[in-house]
Amino acid sequence: MATSPLGPPLAYAASNASGTVSILDTGTLTISTPAAPLIAPAGVALTPDNVYLYVANSGGNTVSVVQRNLFAVTNTIGVGKSPFGIQVSPDGLFAYVANQNSNTLSVISTVTRAVVATIPVGIKPTWVVAAPNDLEVYVTNQGGNSLSVISTVTNTVVATITGLSAPYGAAITSDSRYLYVANSTANTISVIDTVSRTIIATIPVGTAPWGVTVTPDNSHVYVANNGSDTVSYIDTATNTVSSTVPVGHQPTGVGVAASGLTAYVSNNGANTVTILALINMISPAAGPEAGGNIVTVTGTNLAGATAVKFGQVPGTIMANTSNQILVVPPPGVGVAQLTVTTPGGTSNPKPYVYAPSSELDSLVPGTGPTAGRNIISIEGNRFSTATQVRFGSVPAVPTVVSDQLITVTVTVPPAATPGLVPVTVTTAGGITPQPITYAYIDPPFLSAVSPSTGPVPGGNVINLYGLNLSTTSLVTFNDAPVQYSVQSDTVLTVVVPPNPAAGTVDITVTTDSGTSTLTSAYTYV
Repeated sequence: MATSPLGPPLAYAASNASGTVSILDTGTLTISTPAAPLIAPAGVALTPDNVYLYVANSGGNTVSVVQRNLFAVTNTIGVGKSPFGIQVSPDGLFAYVANQNSNTLSVISTVTRAVVATIPVGIKPTWVVAAPNDLEVYVTNQGGNSLSVISTVTNTVVATITGLSAPYGAAITSDSRYLYVANSTANTISVIDTVSRTIIATIPVGTAPWGVTVTPDNSHVYVANNGSDTVSYIDTATNTVSSTVPVGHQPTGVGVAASGLTAYVSNNGANTVTILALINMISPAAGPEAGGNIVTVTGTNLAGATAVKFGQVPGTIMANTSNQILVVPPPGVGVAQLTVTTPGGTSNPKPYVYAPSSELDSLVPGTGPTAGRNIISIEGNRFSTATQVRFGSVPAVPTVVSDQLITVTVTVPPAATPGLVPVTVTTAGGITPQPITYAYIDPPFLSAVSPSTGPVPGGNVINLYGLNLSTTSLVTFNDAPVQYSVQSDTVLTVVVPPNPAAGTVDITVTTDSGTSTLTSAYTYV
């Protein structure tokens, strides 16, 4: 199956039995099959300018050049026996055709519309992949269990990669680095490093994998499993199957639009094309283990969704359009693959993280002024996704999350009155279930000293009177710290320090909610 890289959103699929190429208009979801003198067409390739189709006629040993807009055959080019896979080079100058019963690759000039080279390859060459960098072409040899690597400069085979099993379809990443090859009899995908020309991973998929394609962002590989009527989604970051979705009977080819927003599967046994729903983004991508939050799923072809599953468990669909779904997740743990099922099939998966709730241990300090704007640290666990801290019902934004994910630093909001308020932290795991208490207190106020005079050597004991003194952390005489003890919220006892000479000094008290200074409060005599 070929998809249009430019212009109208079209997809093309050859029908070997009817001798036609079907055109799917993805805008109207209608299929047309214009008449054309094709003979058992197999592979279809589109030129980069979106003007011509090159169709391999497996029953006629020819390639038809079809003008796309008119669907008129402009040229018929003789090639080898039973041409099957075909691809146009990224620069649009050549078309490469695998001739299954000649064990050759024909190189066609798209300028002269003639074969310019015939390259011997392996047994029963089936599929052709041209590297995006235009340096190499790869041919899967289904009968030879191998892959031929061809230099586009010399038009010769420069390497043969063995260890495959009846390889059929193949696809390459946009950076030309990794090639994904379907082993049709081993039910696996081989991942080939094109630099070292070695198989670096083998991925189990469905039965009889045939068609393979890589998404434009290289994040996933889609595999059409002809024998199990499914498509496997491979996560290229881990080279593992993240999801397998059912499609029509005997899928052979799979294609993804250049935008990455739509995927198509040609179902040979059902004479249908499955249009896969695609998920582009889910927000938020994490939520509490208890579920119950609302997740927005954004993508294409999402209309008529019958299920949104988190792993194997369906969520509750709240709203559904062609591009967006609002869903309430069920309870869960760990990472679940979110998929959307529509009448057309099941979408690609996106990971959704069930995050455990955070834990609160302490507030440092646990008190502060009613005016707020002081900064405190919240100690606990699992704060990496912290988005909000609440002091009672008043929200605050955490400004720092420690590398160890155990500390949140936040600026305290003001309060209307002094008192105790519960503090909670909101993370992807939800709101902390056990709040911790923060005390808003009024600033200190010094009103009197008794006695207010004493000897220059000091050592005598006096009392300071005022309000809101219970959290006192410092008492100074003219900025010099002194010994003190808290008697109550209104009384402090102080040991008077010595002074260099007779005269008056200021007394300052510092508490968790501020400072208070009584000017010339004590006189040395």
